Amino acid sequence: MGYLFLTLSVLSGAIKGFFAKKISDKTSGLKSAVFSNFIRMLFCIPIGLLFVLFDGGASQLSVSKEVLFVALLSGIATSAFIVSWLLAVQKSAYTAMDAFLSMGMLVPILLSGVFYNETVAISQIIGLILLLGAVVLMSVYTNQIKEKLPWSSILLLCFVGLANGATDFLQKVFTHTSTGVPASVFNFYTYVFSAIILCTFFFLLKEKKQDGVAKEQTTEQKPTFNKRKLAYIAVMAVFLFCNSYFKTLAATFLPAVQLYPLSQGTALALSMLMSALFFKEKIKPLCVVGAIILFIGLLFLNVIVF
Repeated sequence: MGYLFLTLSVLSGAIKGFFAKKISDKTSGLKSAVFSNFIRMLFCIPIGLLFVLFDGGASQLSVSKEVLFVALLSGIATSAFIVSWLLAVQKSAYTAMDAFLSMGMLVPILLSGVFYNETVAISQIIGLILLLGAVVLMSVYTNQIKEKLPWSSILLLCFVGLANGATDFLQKVFTHTSTGVPASVFNFYTYVFSAIILCTFFFLLKEKKQDGVAKEQTTEQKPTFNKRKLAYIAVMAVFLFCNSYFKTLAATFLPAVQLYPLSQGTALALSMLMSALFFKEKIKPLCVVGAIILFIGLLFLNVIVF
């Protein structure tokens, strides 16, 4: 069942990523990225509520303070991830984005080992090293098909990976702290908290007092939406929730050292396919070599165990 849930999660993530890439070029600056994702969270909340009702009814929403606290932390990490992703993908190759997300899997793997005694075999350490090597190659590949990334963009990509890793680890924390609480409830509260955080952050960014006059924090344009962009955000919301929901379910069956590398590895392969077919990014030899190293790394993580 763990692999089935993981497959559904990866497919949902790929569809979500496709539509996120579609709107990234229409998102100008930090405020616009925050507002776009706030709208996405507003779509996610009723979707999450439907999943909760399907999982057992509104009574399931009564949870312990511990679960709410983990959901709050997850909401913070989710907000940081989705905003930084939308900003970073504008300057980076789509395939390389998922390579940096793969780097973030070290967060749940290491922390799961520290807090939940999930052991890591020697072969799995080799697999992780190979995956990190693939990340480096994908970074070089980005510089080949895009303009050379400044350090600020590289740091943003690293932040995206760490934020994604924190989100994944908090799903693992939930599976260890909850008792009979459906994954849909945890994800519902995650998106409620995320919506509150993004809304608050948007208004904090919006105005800056100077000489008693409210001025814009930056010169970027105010967020605007047309029907197509709203439709894209709605679709993203559905598959964002499905991606998180099914990955949370998979976390109850698979250890972190298998779940997150396999998730990111298959996501990277799908990203390469989509970037070539839909976004016209040239697949150069360096990208192919990176993908091969990635595949070998996945074999060491999930098949060749010693």
